[in-house]
Amino acid sequence: MSPQPLPVEPVVGRARTPGDRGPVPVRPLQRAAGRGAGVALCPAFTLVELLVVVTIIIVLMGMLAAGIAGARGSQKKQATQALIARIDRVIQQQYSTYASRVVTSATSSADRAEKLRRLASAEMPDNWNDVALMASGSAAVPSSTAPQRAYVGYRSSVSPSDTFADAECLFMIVMVGGIADCLDCGDLVDAEMGDKDGDGASEFHDAWGEPIRYVLWPAGFELPPGSGRFFSTTAPFSAGVPAAAKGGTMRPLIFSGGPDKRNAILVNGNGSLAAGVACGDPADATIATFGGLDTGGSDGRGDNLTNFDAEVGK
Repeated sequence: MSPQPLPVEPVVGRARTPGDRGPVPVRPLQRAAGRGAGVALCPAFTLVELLVVVTIIIVLMGMLAAGIAGARGSQKKQATQALIARIDRVIQQQYSTYASRVVTSATSSADRAEKLRRLASAEMPDNWNDVALMASGSAAVPSSTAPQRAYVGYRSSVSPSDTFADAECLFMIVMVGGIADCLDCGDLVDAEMGDKDGDGASEFHDAWGEPIRYVLWPAGFELPPGSGRFFSTTAPFSAGVPAAAKGGTMRPLIFSGGPDKRNAILVNGNGSLAAGVACGDPADATIATFGGLDTGGSDGRGDNLTNFDAEVGK
């Protein structure tokens, strides 16, 4: 019988040399306590490390949410500005016609200007009282025109309140009055519309769901807020009206309260068709000053969007 080879003891901790002829020595696997042989230990995260990771994730999620909210806010602002610009084109186009309208009964340049302002107040009203005067046949109202008759018919079909009267009149002028050849205003049929106070009279709405506001004679309007009157203090359509005094000659104001849905712009008390009131004349004592604090006790005009924003800084 040939002799059996002796078992080879594994050599621990020694590298194989060129003279070795036996099996390669290996290091035995360490036995983990409580586990089977041959299981290697794996490192684990500590509680502090996990808390750091969770904190970083929360911060990143907050930054992402803020970015998304900012983008949405910017989109709403742009959409509202675009809607105001579209409405403004119709309103200003009509307003620009009055300076050249013929007034045969005028006795002086001042009388002509007053009659033109009354005609504008009748065809572009910003309050329901003026429409009621048209319906009553008041002598203070200029001769009946097609837009005026349309307003009287519209008012009789709804039950308007004074809450958003200016916004409702703006919608009526553009969509019902047929002014500036805007018989159906096709480019505005896709605008946001609604009836905020539920009185049956609709308004154009901004991207925050609030009515787009309107003032025909914004005599005391300030832009930027607190900078003083934006428009010339000379009455519109009068002789010698300065061409460039801040915003120039007074024109209709269209605006949104902006993201905070608040504004400090008064939308009444700025003249009407009532007898004895000088429509659109900034020298008339009944015209309210635009500005000051809103009902929240703070100035809410900072984020307002108006049809004159682009003129600031020129």
